[in-house]
Amino acid sequence: MPRTAALAGATGLVGQHCLQDLLAASDFDRVLALGRRALPREHPKLAQLAVDFASLPPAAEPIDTAFCALGTTRKKAGSDEAFRRVDLEYVTHFARWARAAGAEVFVLVSSVGADAKSGNLYLGTKGQAEAAVAALGFASVSILRPGLLLGERAESRPVERAAIAAFRFLNPLFIGPLTPYRAIAASEVARAMLAAARRRAPGTAVMQYREITTL
Repeated sequence: MPRTAALAGATGLVGQHCLQDLLAASDFDRVLALGRRALPREHPKLAQLAVDFASLPPAAEPIDTAFCALGTTRKKAGSDEAFRRVDLEYVTHFARWARAAGAEVFVLVSSVGADAKSGNLYLGTKGQAEAAVAALGFASVSILRPGLLLGERAESRPVERAAIAAFRFLNPLFIGPLTPYRAIAASEVARAMLAAARRRAPGTAVMQYREITTL
């Protein structure tokens, strides 16, 4: 039976790897990449949808599985409200869109430490997005909570680059209860996204570093 995957956030660090893996996957016949602008690539399986995540039109075809790697930073967004618009509202809108299109499986990239009750803007918003997605009635929801992401970004983030350099040496020291905070390659997170989707475990599963790297 033909399977169509929908991906939001294909321009981000994890999203780029997820798109690449989806296009190479034999179990997905079609990949819909939703974004504000077109990607500079073509593929027989790829359909690009230029959308406004604030007001998504109904899907033109059934969706089997949805992958969400949407996310920004407070600095890039420009304000608390703009950050929450992307990381909470747009994520929720995409999930509702996918559910209305028939998707039974949803895979979300969140963050280590996400907690809907947290007073921290970033962690609280991530946790609220997780809760919103889990409440939409998907048969299977996989929430990945990686730590610092390793990989080459298009934009310059000097502080993040310094942190990445430090984590390459510090990672082995993060053991026991600190294991979830280990830095992880974006490509590894993307690989786990597809593995989680294929597993289609019922209910909502939250995966941190150990689960992501062994999935």
